[in-house]
Amino acid sequence: MALSLGFLSPAKIGITWTIFWYVAAAGIIYYLWFKNLVFQRVMYYSKALKLAQTDLAKMLPNLKESQVVPDPGKPAIIAPIFNFPLQGLDILSAKLTPMAKEKGIQPFR
Repeated sequence: MALSLGFLSPAKIGITWTIFWYVAAAGIIYYLWFKNLVFQRVMYYSKALKLAQTDLAKMLPNLKESQVVPDPGKPAIIAPIFNFPLQGLDILSAKLTPMAKEKGIQPFR
């Protein structure tokens, strides 16, 4: 698409910058896809374990005031991009996965 529109045309910006922007865009897309996958796993296990937003917040050390813990009770299609970091989702995932396994909950996907 970028080549058809011409704004990343190698003739205009050079092949080096064209490659850089394609790699940067691919990296951002992969990061967002991975973050959403981890978010969906956390929400799946949270709902299955009947955990609330406050329960998830207690599992996170050093939670900043500006970080809003996702609420398993509210439907969310995509992960919170700006107000909750991937590191927090990783911590929750690492804690919820063994808890779900102990309760006999089916693994996520």
